[in-house]
Amino acid sequence: MRKEAPSDPIRVATTGLDERAQETLRMAFASAGKGICVLSDDTAAEVNICNMDAPDAQTLWQQYRDHYPQRPTVVIALKDPGLEQSTYVAKPINLGLLISAIKNSRYQVMIKQQAASHGASSHSQKVTYTDIDTAIDAGNTKTVKHPRAGNIAAATSQGETAVAGIKWNELKSKISYYSPEEFLQGKINTTLSLANQKSVAIRLSIMVEGKWKNITIDPTRNKVISEINNDKLEKLCTMPLICIDIKSNQLSRRETEFKAYISDNEQLEESMEQFLWKIALWTSTGRLHKGITPSSPIRLSHWPNLTRLKNTPNSLRIAALLATQPSPPALIAKVLNVPISQVFSFYAASQAIGLTGPTGDINSGNIKERSAHFKVPSRSSHHTLFGRILQRLGSHD
Repeated sequence: MRKEAPSDPIRVATTGLDERAQETLRMAFASAGKGICVLSDDTAAEVNICNMDAPDAQTLWQQYRDHYPQRPTVVIALKDPGLEQSTYVAKPINLGLLISAIKNSRYQVMIKQQAASHGASSHSQKVTYTDIDTAIDAGNTKTVKHPRAGNIAAATSQGETAVAGIKWNELKSKISYYSPEEFLQGKINTTLSLANQKSVAIRLSIMVEGKWKNITIDPTRNKVISEINNDKLEKLCTMPLICIDIKSNQLSRRETEFKAYISDNEQLEESMEQFLWKIALWTSTGRLHKGITPSSPIRLSHWPNLTRLKNTPNSLRIAALLATQPSPPALIAKVLNVPISQVFSFYAASQAIGLTGPTGDINSGNIKERSAHFKVPSRSSHHTLFGRILQRLGSHD
């Protein structure tokens, strides 16, 4: 399916970013950012990104504000500098959150200008660009509140997507998609494949807050040993891979045998299944894997050990329903009355450990796709009615 780039991308200028950082940002906007934003020169920009960790950041900030006192501004830094008329985004940068902050900053100015054009009093409340009230992780938003405009209902695929009454084609346009290959998950998957092929451990070294931290994948013991705590690892999973400094080192068979990767640093050891499950959850953030449609039936090959895996909302109910027979994500969400993003998260995590996939991807690979119909035993008039309803829902593809 052909992708349509935004017809009018948001023009963004930067302050305090070197050429390498600007080029990385340019690539991120064009790839994982889907062209929503584009780097621009100062004069044509609609929004500015200011790096407050840069040398002479305060001087650069003052010079910028002298030239563009009203321009929407996103401030990036390790700690919130508390600057007025700006939106703060913490480092390491989550691209989805950064893009949301850019969009929200521009929108607030548009609201202010619209109020002024309708004769707003000069004594009206001053608009300040506080931290945006969103929880975007690569494309998912909550409601954004504005002091003058009331509540702005942002398009959402996390927790608020309405499935009932939406046709498949309409639903597709409201769902966020992602490709694991564009994130740390993709690098981990290729590393695991190579480690399995060579029957040795492979160490991934990732730059975290100025220090190299190791994640060692050892397929010979079905273990992953990580020096990166879960909070930092979750943030890394939401960043485009091109924004992460990462290198790999293949251990020899002897080093693998004697576990040469064990160090004195604090390490978390878990099974491959536990590790891949949580990495997929953090990468998906309620989005659907590219190439899968919400109307494509998926199947569960066997029951997941949910007591040992990171919990997801309604995972037990979703697994129980899928254990009955293959079903499309949108139908699962409709029948269970849960946000479709929760189904996508479960699907992403279970697919990462080989439990689920499109109906033709599990076991022999020769299973033909078919419409999912839930078969409810007719033990009473209520069961009979419910069964007919589910059958009808399943036939709308």
